[in-house]
Amino acid sequence: MCLGDLGTVDRTWDEGGLPMATVNDEPVCLMYTPDAKVGDSVLVNLGYTVEILDVGRAADAAALRAGLDPEAPRKENP
Repeated sequence: MCLGDLGTVDRTWDEGGLPMATVNDEPVCLMYTPDAKVGDSVLVNLGYTVEILDVGRAADAAALRAGLDPEAPRKENP
């Protein structure tokens, strides 16, 4: 299962009719989220943005991602 990546749209452009963006310093296709604009938080999977996230949902997704990160500090059980 792929969890995708979270990021913020830094720049957008048109490339031969395809809406494109830079997210986390990587080029991605906005074909599935053509309304994404600079500053939007997005979920990216396999080089495509698949969802524009509102502020609350982006924070929830980042917290979930941090909880799954094996390098993240863990709370000890009492």
